[in-house]
Amino acid sequence: MTNSPSSRPDQLLSESPQAGAVQDTIIPRALDAFIDNARGANAKGNQVERAVWLQAAMMLEADRPETGLDLIDSMLKQNRIGDAIQLAAQLVDRHPHHALALWHLGYALQLANRHADAIPFYERAHAINPAVPTLRNNLAVAYEVTGGEGKALSMLEEAVAANDQDIEALTNLSRIYPRRRELEHALAAGKRAVGINPSNALALSNYSLALKEAQRWPEATEAAEAAVNFAPGMQRLPFNLSILDLVQGNYARGWANFESRWDGSSELRNSHPNFAAPRWNGEALRGKTLLLWGEQGFGDALQFSRFVPMLAKKVHAQGGTLVWAAFKAVHPLMARMAPKGVECLPHDGPLPAFDFHFPLLSLPLHFGIDADTIPAKRAYLSANADLAADWRAEFSADKRLRVGLVWSGSEGHQRNMFRSVGIERYAKAFSGIENVAFFSLQKDASGAVATARESGFEIADRTGKFETFDDTAAFIDSLDLVITVCTSVAHLAAALGKPTWILLDTNPHWVWQLERTDSPWYPTATLYRQKEFSKWEPVMDDVARDLAALAATHTGAAPRKRAAKKVAV
Repeated sequence: MTNSPSSRPDQLLSESPQAGAVQDTIIPRALDAFIDNARGANAKGNQVERAVWLQAAMMLEADRPETGLDLIDSMLKQNRIGDAIQLAAQLVDRHPHHALALWHLGYALQLANRHADAIPFYERAHAINPAVPTLRNNLAVAYEVTGGEGKALSMLEEAVAANDQDIEALTNLSRIYPRRRELEHALAAGKRAVGINPSNALALSNYSLALKEAQRWPEATEAAEAAVNFAPGMQRLPFNLSILDLVQGNYARGWANFESRWDGSSELRNSHPNFAAPRWNGEALRGKTLLLWGEQGFGDALQFSRFVPMLAKKVHAQGGTLVWAAFKAVHPLMARMAPKGVECLPHDGPLPAFDFHFPLLSLPLHFGIDADTIPAKRAYLSANADLAADWRAEFSADKRLRVGLVWSGSEGHQRNMFRSVGIERYAKAFSGIENVAFFSLQKDASGAVATARESGFEIADRTGKFETFDDTAAFIDSLDLVITVCTSVAHLAAALGKPTWILLDTNPHWVWQLERTDSPWYPTATLYRQKEFSKWEPVMDDVARDLAALAATHTGAAPRKRAAKKVAV
């Protein structure tokens, strides 16, 4: 069979001169209908339907950037981030100078936590049209996350200069300025942001954080409470309020809101272990096994281990079994203090079968702990007696006051820039104090120690022999005093019952509370507090004065402690 000449497409077209004109009118009408349908679906919140209509519209006119931008928006609202990135990249290839296309690609990449990849597209959009909404803020966040805090600050200040009502920029500035030691600017930015929109929960929360640095505690609490009221589902807000309550001794509400830590704390988010067994909520434990597990940092584990005897007593009274999974680094210490009948295991080892689990830092809520019921024995942890004896023997001929020093917390801690003092401040403050032998307790700081020695500060360093907290504890046991910033060694030394002087910034970890120089948690702790934001010199003057006075009356070696029972590990 042969084709009829009239079946050829070119002949069909030549015989239908009106076809092109009809197509020119139908396609725009269909395109308008698809776009209208997409708008209707969007108004109803149906992003799946919206995307279908927009994809149909793009099939009719693929080169219309506005349709592509709307489709990217729909994909992102469906959490189809990968698809959005792919489409945005195609759109940028076709329209390399379209500021909104560049912004959408940057934004999609940012939602995928690809901040470094987002920056060049944001920068290209900024060069074309810096007034694209949220562009400066988003670019500032990308700069900040990738270590360009200076660029972030400049971008946010540019945003406020362009629009003094830019609440997002002001809110971000109130958070960044304190890290630049510009507290007054942070307070001003936070106040302006809240003034623009008094119901903006994030603005209120960031303003509250700035107020904490300024030690304006009632105002900080009021702002945090308002933030929670306006956005109760935002988990970081009740968590922030819990820290404010705990530092002020408002334990009942503080412990309750502290349960939001798993989603509210940036350091803990997505870190909750997945257990097959349910969390214990007070169910009867006869014939059951309860797993208690450590969480957060080493300092938290050391501080909250004091509650384990209370839990063990309750579990055993009900006829249950308690298993305690402790961090491996502190396991020997925890095993040594574990009550009879409690199996203490390192967290990374195999666990026995258990019926319920419970996180260590939820014990105060369970027991309804307040200021009057904190278990505060002088020493609830003990060092390895043999290791401690070895250190004492090594330094037995030196009768000077033996003082251990810690000048920095973990470099990765979000507040380390505020709480660290640096060895150079110790060297300057303690220079010339006689009858004192200084020892570094700072791990991985041989370079800083060497520099201090070169400047004339006499300090010994045996930390190369410390592998676990048990090693550190044994060395601390041989000392007369520990002087430290707020870090895990502060908790360790005080839990061992060692006289411990703790240097605190204006916005301290909640356990140290406010104003007081003692601690309801640690009877042997003495607290030295900043009076003004970022001002350490007066603190160092006070510590140096008291250290000189103590050294002047010191006449011998550190007193021996009762030998700790040995535990096989």
